[in-house]
Amino acid sequence: MNNYVETDDLESIRLIFFEECGEQLSLLEEELSSLDATTGPGEKINTIFRAVHSIKGGAGAFGMEKLVRFSHLFEAVLEKFRGGECMVDQAAIATFLKAADVLTDIVAFYRDGTDLSAQDDVVEELDRYINVPEALSKSPVSVEELPEDIDGISFTPIKIDLPKEEKFLLEITPRIGLYESGDDIRNILSFLEKKGEMEVEIQCDDLPNIEEFNVNKTYSTWNIVIFSNENKNSLEEIFEWSGDNIKVEFLEEKHISCKLAEKIPNNFDKNKVDEFSGAQKPSRDSRKENPTIRVDTKRVDKLVDLLSELVINQGAIRSQMKVNDIRPGSALDIVISELDQLTHELQENVMAMRAHPIKTVFQRMGRIVRETSRVSGKDVILHLEGEDTEVDRSILEKLSDPLTHMVRNAIDHGLESTDLRIAAGKPAEGKLSLRAFHRSGRIIIEIEDDGAGLNCEKIYQKAISKGIINNSIPMEKEEIQSLIFEPGFSTVENVSDLSGRGVGMDVVRKSISEIGGRISILTEEHKGTLFSISLPLTLAVVEGLIFRTQKQNFIVPVSGVVEAFLFQESKKFKISEDVWGYPYRDEYIPIINSTNLIEKNKIETKNSSCLIIENEKKEKLALIVDEIIDQSRFVVKSIEKNYKKISGFSSATILGDGGVALIVDVDFLIESVSGKKNVRAAK
Repeated sequence: MNNYVETDDLESIRLIFFEECGEQLSLLEEELSSLDATTGPGEKINTIFRAVHSIKGGAGAFGMEKLVRFSHLFEAVLEKFRGGECMVDQAAIATFLKAADVLTDIVAFYRDGTDLSAQDDVVEELDRYINVPEALSKSPVSVEELPEDIDGISFTPIKIDLPKEEKFLLEITPRIGLYESGDDIRNILSFLEKKGEMEVEIQCDDLPNIEEFNVNKTYSTWNIVIFSNENKNSLEEIFEWSGDNIKVEFLEEKHISCKLAEKIPNNFDKNKVDEFSGAQKPSRDSRKENPTIRVDTKRVDKLVDLLSELVINQGAIRSQMKVNDIRPGSALDIVISELDQLTHELQENVMAMRAHPIKTVFQRMGRIVRETSRVSGKDVILHLEGEDTEVDRSILEKLSDPLTHMVRNAIDHGLESTDLRIAAGKPAEGKLSLRAFHRSGRIIIEIEDDGAGLNCEKIYQKAISKGIINNSIPMEKEEIQSLIFEPGFSTVENVSDLSGRGVGMDVVRKSISEIGGRISILTEEHKGTLFSISLPLTLAVVEGLIFRTQKQNFIVPVSGVVEAFLFQESKKFKISEDVWGYPYRDEYIPIINSTNLIEKNKIETKNSSCLIIENEKKEKLALIVDEIIDQSRFVVKSIEKNYKKISGFSSATILGDGGVALIVDVDFLIESVSGKKNVRAAK
């Protein structure tokens, strides 16, 4: 039994090691992606070195010899750059990226048992940076020849001069002008605290009674003892920006108040500050980031599933309350409403647990840009915005591949060559921007380049030659642009290692569609192209309006609803065969009757309600329904996985009474009215 427990514990520690490896490899990828040829042996190289060293140390504990030896070689090369013996250039960065790939492969080999590809070429590149004394060998150093240094003890000691720590005694008296200018003494204390360890005492002996208190005067004085490596001039600079609004005196030790002096011993020990501190002062260590714990993602997913069931059961409770005529405002209704609020907060917190910054995906794109620009021979500057935007993990995992393809396309066939850009009066370096932000309850990701833009005429002719469209069919500009998403479409004459604009874009659109996303294009010839991807915040729960048509319930996402009102039959007018219009504010918008989703060509609209819905392009549509029932949160269930894809609907949900309601695809409906898609009745 004991042996079993020990083995099980060791396996748990091993899994933790692989998780830490993943974090270190992500950090390695991030730092290498932002490394450039102007970087000296600074903090970035140190961070990269520490990441490799951490992987090596853990690998040694588990006897992973291949991982230890390669990481040691990588570490030895990085040491050359840390010491200034080698300078960072594009060739070195390319080698580092390849070495990071090898580290990832070796970790996967030990973790998953995957095949390990040959590493000789990368080892050879690393060997070139290691200078071996001629007395020992003139041949490159191989991994096997490097001494084992599992514990990471190998280092070269150097002499450093530590600055002397001094003690300063300050008396600070804020004047009323400090507060009138919107400043606060706490700001100054915060800056002082960064200079070293300090103790603070406030003297309020002159503070009057409340009846005599004058709001135009200050009554407090702050006595401070600070131990710092900085000099007096450095501390005085903190007070300069406050001017005459604050009085500062540097005192001799004998002038400090007896009360504070008693707290500060002659031999000040920073590790024992709390022993004589009169107030609970946070130490430097306590001001670190919030502590975290490791949780298996399966547990989080299970929690999300349980939350989904809770939301469904809440709907069931509400349904039973209506059946039993429990009126709003009753004691039970108040309790259930409070439960609804708690459930909503629980839902937001659980979803936040599954959310990750999109930075992890964006950082990978930096490497893709670097490699693609090198292969294509184009200079590209990458701009990243909104890296802290959080995305549901289930969505984030499926974003990397489509974004990689779009970034490669943008560089290879979106951006012009250097000569063409200069001839067109553009900067020699192409600009590629990646942005992420929230808008209208959705996550928007934009990929924009300042290249040549989409040539609609070329796309149109190519589509005709490939038999994708008929030359007798006139098409709008947007329709022509959407042809790049057709399977097999490409405007590239010669096939290269990099995909051309449109090659595989049908796969991109399909991948985005599978996670509930939409993709649109905005382009101007000779100016550039912008691809906009719109994604849901989560795939688990949706806020929606439930409406009834022909005794069947449907749901439309709240994010797509602009307004709801009673439909006026007399205002509708006929535009063409089976197409009707309706005046809305200062415009006319098309009408679609929701009964068309289940029964074609139904136009009766008496005693109906109207929902104004719109898509990401702000295109509007009047959706006629029999009755609007309620607004609530609904658990999203896939139609395609459980049945088959149904035109006009993105997903489904289970209502409180146990019935199933389909969730309307707003974009599909609007496109169907514009003639881009056909609405098929849901059977």
